[in-house]
Amino acid sequence: MHARPETTVSLRWPAGLDARGFLSRYWQRRPLLLRSAVDPATLPLPDDDRLAGLALSPEVESRLVRHRRGAHWRLEHGPFTASQLRRLARRDWTLLLQDVDSHWPATRAIFDLVAFIAPWRREDLMVSLAAPGGTVGAHVDQYDVFLLQVRGRREWRIGRPETSGRLREDVPLALLAHFEEAERWMLAPGDILYLPPGVPHHGIAADDQNLCVTASLGFRAPEAGELSVAMIEAQLAALATVPRYSDAGVTLREAQGGEIGAAAIARLERLLEALPDRRLACARALARLATEVKPWLAPLPRRRGLGASALWRRLARGDRLRLAAGARAAWVRTGGGAAELYVNGCCWTLPPGCRRLAEHLAGPAATTGMTALPQRASARGAALAVLCQLYLEGLLEIVRP
Repeated sequence: MHARPETTVSLRWPAGLDARGFLSRYWQRRPLLLRSAVDPATLPLPDDDRLAGLALSPEVESRLVRHRRGAHWRLEHGPFTASQLRRLARRDWTLLLQDVDSHWPATRAIFDLVAFIAPWRREDLMVSLAAPGGTVGAHVDQYDVFLLQVRGRREWRIGRPETSGRLREDVPLALLAHFEEAERWMLAPGDILYLPPGVPHHGIAADDQNLCVTASLGFRAPEAGELSVAMIEAQLAALATVPRYSDAGVTLREAQGGEIGAAAIARLERLLEALPDRRLACARALARLATEVKPWLAPLPRRRGLGASALWRRLARGDRLRLAAGARAAWVRTGGGAAELYVNGCCWTLPPGCRRLAEHLAGPAATTGMTALPQRASARGAALAVLCQLYLEGLLEIVRP
């Protein structure tokens, strides 16, 4: 894992558009092309050789997609060897690198471009290195994505949503069987293309000589099924005794039958409706799913921790705490002014007076300091205990001023 220097990356909106207008007019509605939206020189991405070097590591999810003139598709999974990458042809291949923001923490600053979207919605920063003609074919993503052109040029062909159904069965990729082009854009370094879920698209590296580097800022969208299961689990976890299905008063006719009929369904509905705190359970379920990380990306626990008094002294002299690379956070309001902080799918209970602390750690900057701690001694002690445990588990790091 590589060190993370402080970097500032900012988005240049076109005249007549800002973050509020984008969310109301484009977010999850329609594509948007932003020309010269960012200065490429400010992007904290390593050079092509170092990016490709990530594909040599078994800790990095990497894929290599090759084709011959849009046919004979081939998909390989990393890790790769240096000799494999050196032997690649001059054209028609794409190297995909997942979770670059976890493996090269400096790149997390690229998400500053979309700081107006809740951090818990982020999935990862994927980087694509493509030779001339390189592409992964026409496909559809079920999540929002900002496609940032870093180096070289890429031609994006945007399809009609009604053509996003059937997939090809003769290739190892989820490619559309039919793609009807509606628009075509050529992106240069610094351009950004936003695509909402369900929009067919096909990107092709367009430079004749140089590699094309595109960064994809993807956003997490949990499925309804996993949210429902997580919500019920959250409701049951809040109960001292878990209720069971009961059919007192069942009729003889129903008892002797094999059908799960209307009466049984009604009892089950009443059982589920009686589970407590449905709204809070929804928030807890979403917080847990939104902050879960792939196990191999999670930070490793420290061998030695830090006591509450020592941490207090560090914060008092100006040090700050920051989420470690590979850590994700969100928070939920609970009763009486208390809060629950979720980090990497686990819940940490914070006493009343600590909501500001939760806001800081789960916010875009993902940092906190002395001023966020509660004034009341007992609450401050409880908050410091949680912070010490998060530090011990490697989920927080100390940043000096």
